[in-house]
Amino acid sequence: MSEELLAQTGNDTSTTSITQRALEKGKDFITRSNRDTVLVEKAEEKFIPFEGRIIRNIHVETVGFEFSIYGEEKPIVQKIGRFANKLHTNTREKTIRQHLFIKPNQRLNPYKLGDNERYLRDQNFILESRIIVTPILDTDSVDLTVVTRDIFSIGGSVGGSFPNAPLFKVYDANVDGRAQGFEFDLLFDVDRSPKTGIAVAYSKSSILGSFADLLIYYTQINTGLSIGEEEEFATGFSLERPLVSPYSRLAGGAGWSQNWSKNVNSRPDSLFMDYKYNVLNLWGGYNFGADKAVQDRSRKFLALRVFDGYFIDQPEHENALDKSRYYNSQGILAEFTMYEQDFFKTQYVYGFGRTEDIPSGYNLSATAGMTKTSGYERPYGDINLNYKAAFTSGSFYEVLINAAGYFRSGPEDVVIQTGGTFYSQAFSLGRYKIRNSGTLLYTQLFNRLTNDWLTIRGNTIPGLRVEEVDATQRVSLGFESSLFTPWSLIGFRIAPFSSFYWAKLKCPTCGDKYQNFTGISLGMRIRNENLIFGTLEIKGTFIPKDDEGQSKFAFSFRKNLRFRKSDIFVTAPNLIVYN
Repeated sequence: MSEELLAQTGNDTSTTSITQRALEKGKDFITRSNRDTVLVEKAEEKFIPFEGRIIRNIHVETVGFEFSIYGEEKPIVQKIGRFANKLHTNTREKTIRQHLFIKPNQRLNPYKLGDNERYLRDQNFILESRIIVTPILDTDSVDLTVVTRDIFSIGGSVGGSFPNAPLFKVYDANVDGRAQGFEFDLLFDVDRSPKTGIAVAYSKSSILGSFADLLIYYTQINTGLSIGEEEEFATGFSLERPLVSPYSRLAGGAGWSQNWSKNVNSRPDSLFMDYKYNVLNLWGGYNFGADKAVQDRSRKFLALRVFDGYFIDQPEHENALDKSRYYNSQGILAEFTMYEQDFFKTQYVYGFGRTEDIPSGYNLSATAGMTKTSGYERPYGDINLNYKAAFTSGSFYEVLINAAGYFRSGPEDVVIQTGGTFYSQAFSLGRYKIRNSGTLLYTQLFNRLTNDWLTIRGNTIPGLRVEEVDATQRVSLGFESSLFTPWSLIGFRIAPFSSFYWAKLKCPTCGDKYQNFTGISLGMRIRNENLIFGTLEIKGTFIPKDDEGQSKFAFSFRKNLRFRKSDIFVTAPNLIVYN
């Protein structure tokens, strides 16, 4: 890339010339129209030839969603894009700069540039980002041009239950191009009193360039954290600064919410559980080794978390289904992590040609602390090993081993889980792409006191719930094959898929000690990369035998499906929960 861009630039080092040529190069990297191969590239690969050079200027160029990553679109799609563009404000240059942690007059770090590209792509109002390096003739300096491609940030959905309880949502994730989000939800339920409920939320990404994200919300429709059995109202906020790069030093967050039950279903006083509780969560962490040599990505991270769930009002009558649910919950946890993480860029995992950032590396963490949950005050500890890796062919996998438990006179509520997931490379068959995946997980529960028994839910076998079993062991297996097609309907692209699931529960106290369940699914995923909501999934699953020994067919619909957000491995210390 360096020789080509150098030849194009020649002796013309004017800002206009550099940014225009870099913009065209950025668009070429973003579009998939002229190449049929699937992208498989290390995040830092294109920047390595410029390592150590001085960054002279950083230019920002924003491309609206009217520019398609697929190149030339059908006339109807182009017309819709031009109309939608009148409603949309492109992300402002100042907003993009608030999401940059590369600065002028610094030496170019290829890994840091790769991290910043990924961080920009992780924002829900940006589809693609590329950083173009332009060497300046007869100097050791370079100019950088940050090219981002917007998503149409205004969206809406209709959900809930028809016709009695529809839920309407409208939102904008990038109000006025300033990385501000606003959402309004309206529920109309004929069985509620009052029949309507609302929820509102405001968010801001990287406040004043601090990389701290703010969320403020109020809800009457039970959409937040819920502990009790009743419908809950809630209000709260969170302020979170993730570790955006191994070269960052600090991460942390704070959150608070107040939640209270509301008798919207007009239940008798003898049955309604009246309660109110607050939840406070504070954490902070320091990243050791932020100034290590460029090629050394190994780090150590130390974090401390304090949480407090305090019931202001507790249910007074004996009808509480699970009294331990209504105890106060407090704790202090410390976590030490050793990790090394890189990323590579690919496509056709959950996206339809957009760049998806896949992490690779290891994370070994140990957590210890004192907790008070379900009325028991106990020390808590866990050990977690997570390893992710990728092959040059484009296949990648993840392996995990976790062990967590509490201690008093001996170990209690100990859970061990191990397993992994493998994604094959995306095979090309003409204009079609095929990617296969497989997951195997083993979970074992020891010395249960307050933990839930192991269950089977929709994340194990879609449409199946097995919860009335005192299971202490679970093995699950899943396979999936997806076909990404060139088919397009008004900008929406389609990927059919098929899946097979198997799970086994061990229940020592049951007459049938081992219980096996299977599921076979067919479905399709639909996505318009111009729009803010993620991949939509429609799936039908046949279950030969459910928990009552009956065969059944389950239909499911999921939205906003995407590959997990590619943050750095480390985060706030948490209690590991399995169900």
